[in-house]
Amino acid sequence: GVSAAHFNIGVMYMMGTEVEEDMDKAFRHYEAAAMSGDVDARFNLGCLEKNAGNNDLALQHFLISAKLGDEDSLGMVKRLFMDGEGTKADYAGALRGYQKAIEEMSSPDRDEAKASGLEMIQRGKSIID
Repeated sequence: GVSAAHFNIGVMYMMGTEVEEDMDKAFRHYEAAAMSGDVDARFNLGCLEKNAGNNDLALQHFLISAKLGDEDSLGMVKRLFMDGEGTKADYAGALRGYQKAIEEMSSPDRDEAKASGLEMIQRGKSIID
């Protein structure tokens, strides 16, 4: 969808892939994707803010994406806490939110479907057969 398109365009501008590198445009596209719920875009915004020395803004982005189940963001919240840029409460809240998101995304039916699909792929069968 639109969110994925903004994320991918952000990556292109950030990396200078097929377009001239432009961090302002990358930021705007990541921001649009993040506002639509793209967790990876939110993580990348946190990284851009951290690299720019805006640790408070970086922490806010990482807190949001960690609470949506992004493990890398949780790691960044922990790192900021260890570096004295975040509080124990920030890290504890991120950890609780992360665990809740992971629990909400897991279910016996989902695990069974995933395992079944993987088993079919490993046997060379299409899942749609």
